Amino acid sequence: MSKNRFAGLTNLKTLQKSEPMSKPEKELKTRQKVSKAQETSTQTPLETPRRGRPNGKRSNENFRQVTAYVGTETYKRTKMKLLANDNRQEFSELVDELLNEWLREK
Repeated sequence: MSKNRFAGLTNLKTLQKSEPMSKPEKELKTRQKVSKAQETSTQTPLETPRRGRPNGKRSNENFRQVTAYVGTETYKRTKMKLLANDNRQEFSELVDELLNEWLREK
């Protein structure tokens, strides 16, 4: 059977515990940690592209989640028309648009 490829890690860990770090080494490591922290805090979000999905309406402060009761048939027919439409408008966008039209009339 071959030797475990991680066997050296246990020896390394015991060596690190037994050999105390000198003061200059400690200061150097501390300075390195601080400089790395400063580097990351000074970067703007535009400099580093974010991974994953973009933020949605839930995390956008310009939107508020509300609950409204809509008839089942009305909702089904509305969703079908929205899906059949080429511009793929969301249900919430339609509701927002209709509410804004209603507010302009009042």
